[in-house]
Amino acid sequence: MVIDAEKNPQGWKSPKPLYAARLFVGFSVGQKPTWDIDDLISIVARTRKKQKRALDASFLVQKGIYTSKISGETVTEDGAQVLILNLDDLKLADFEADMTALAEAIARKMKQEEVIVEIQKGGITKMTFGVVP
Repeated sequence: MVIDAEKNPQGWKSPKPLYAARLFVGFSVGQKPTWDIDDLISIVARTRKKQKRALDASFLVQKGIYTSKISGETVTEDGAQVLILNLDDLKLADFEADMTALAEAIARKMKQEEVIVEIQKGGITKMTFGVVP
């Protein structure tokens, strides 16, 4: 099959690699399953709206194992990754500040010990950090 590049159906293409963030979130409080994906989607949408940013995000539901830094207890829980592209074309410092504020809102509202944030550019990790409530 020959592909005609002039008839490419791409609606848009970034002229340069975008920053992207992955936030890792658990749904349990301690050992007790407490939250679900709909709770997380609601928090992300409200927070991004307050930030006056694009609400666009993807959510990957998963299982995870988390070891508490406070108690040392290991929790096996349902959770999710929140994936956000920097569609607002923010500078790294501003995108990092937005993702930190989002992670803090999630940690606070979902009573999480921490939310892990990974920021990438072009698929290469630039930084990873934990955000506490």
